[in-house]
Amino acid sequence: RTLSAECEGLADAWISVDDGETAGGVLPKHDISDWSTGRKTCFLDSLIGTCTERKRPLSLSTVASMKEMYRMHQSKNSEVLFRFCMLAVEAGDESILPVVVRFVTTQGRMKFLRPLYRAMFRSGMGRDVAVSTFLGNRDFYHPIAAKMVASDLDSTKSEKKKTLGGLVCGLPRPLVIGGVLVLSAAVGVALLRGKRR
Repeated sequence: RTLSAECEGLADAWISVDDGETAGGVLPKHDISDWSTGRKTCFLDSLIGTCTERKRPLSLSTVASMKEMYRMHQSKNSEVLFRFCMLAVEAGDESILPVVVRFVTTQGRMKFLRPLYRAMFRSGMGRDVAVSTFLGNRDFYHPIAAKMVASDLDSTKSEKKKTLGGLVCGLPRPLVIGGVLVLSAAVGVALLRGKRR
C-alpha cells in the first residue's frame, strides 16, 4: 500500500499543477526513472482515473511537462506507453500522434489498439490519422481485431437499426443485396409457376 500511496501522491501533485493550485506552477521533482512498470502504471492509472472523475483531460502544458521530465513517450514498455499515449491524445497533444501510430502499427493487441484508435478518432486532431493508419495496416491485425477496430472507426453507424419490411438493414450491403435478389427471384419463380397452371 505504501508504494501505491506514493504513486497516487505523485498523480495528485500533477493534478494540482494541472489545476493551477501550485505556487508559480512548480512541478513535482519526483524522479521515477528507477520505478518498476507496476509503479509507473499505478501513477498513470491514478491520473487517468482523476481525469475521468473530473471529466476533463490534462492540459497540454501539463502533458508537455510530463513528457520532458519523464520521457514516457519514449518508453519501450507497452503498458506505460499505452497509458501515456491515452493521456496525451485526450489532452490534444498532436506531437504524440507519430508515437501512437508507431505503437499501433508494431503490435496488435486489442487491449491497446481499440482504445487508442477510438481516442484518436474522437479527437479532432487524430481522426484522419486514425482512419488512414488503420486502412494502411488493416492486414497486419488479426481479423477479429481488424473487424472490431473497423467497427470503432465507422462514423456512419447509427444507434438505431433501420428496418425495411421486417428485414434488418444494418447488415453488410452485399448480404442485404444478395438477400433481396434471392427473394426477388423466388417471387418471380412463384409467379411464373402460377401462370402456367
